[in-house]
Amino acid sequence: MKVLMIDIGGSNVKFMNSRGGEMRRLKSGPELTADEMVHGVLAQTGDWDFDVISIGFPGLVQQGRPVRDPLNLGPGWLNFDFEAAFGKPVRMINDASMQALGNYVHGRLLFLGFGTSIGTSIIADDVVIPVEVGMIRMSRKDTFVDRLSKAALKEHGLEAWTQAVHEAVELMQDVFHPQETVLGGGNTKLLEKLPDGCRPTDNSSAYVGALRLWDDADMWAVPAETTWKIQRRPQGEVPVVEPSAEEETESAAEAKKVPEPV
Repeated sequence: MKVLMIDIGGSNVKFMNSRGGEMRRLKSGPELTADEMVHGVLAQTGDWDFDVISIGFPGLVQQGRPVRDPLNLGPGWLNFDFEAAFGKPVRMINDASMQALGNYVHGRLLFLGFGTSIGTSIIADDVVIPVEVGMIRMSRKDTFVDRLSKAALKEHGLEAWTQAVHEAVELMQDVFHPQETVLGGGNTKLLEKLPDGCRPTDNSSAYVGALRLWDDADMWAVPAETTWKIQRRPQGEVPVVEPSAEEETESAAEAKKVPEPV
């Protein structure tokens, strides 16, 4: 089964259809509606094959559906029929949770994404929990968004933003006591030194998270009321693994070879 991953951000919508394959994108922003997003993605993926779609949504998601319009996008997301618009089965999860799911092995993992805003998710013993931290106060007058967003980076500069990232990560680690802390989002690459106990990740992990919304993966997340519960394949059972772009190219080349005459 081929999965199209759509990762909706405040600056760009990114999409991939294989691990390590080409990433395409379209501009996002405060005017982008759900209908415009669908038409933009379809216009750029006409030459791609995919069976199902996984969407990372930048906001609250319950039982696989948005519960409010994103704060940094346009209107029209709440009651939008994504399956009808795409003509494919669609599953949706909070965007930070999709990244966390793609990096998870076991135990307790904390994911923090630094982009247009800040996305956070915790996975504890196979339960995926998105966390809205933007309005948490870092000081008497400043919230996480005030000091960690793309706008804060532009207003206060890289040095102040970096200091805020280190303070926020330390605070979140004190709260959640993760065994592993993963940092993502487009601005994480600006950090010359990562906070203690952290590792960076990239868009390929989001694609793994997209695969893990479907039950032919090694593990997959099933939506509950406000969380997702991870199911694991029985030990010894081989999952259906999505081939990488390189593997697909090699397979196609092999199939085109003309057999030697006997």
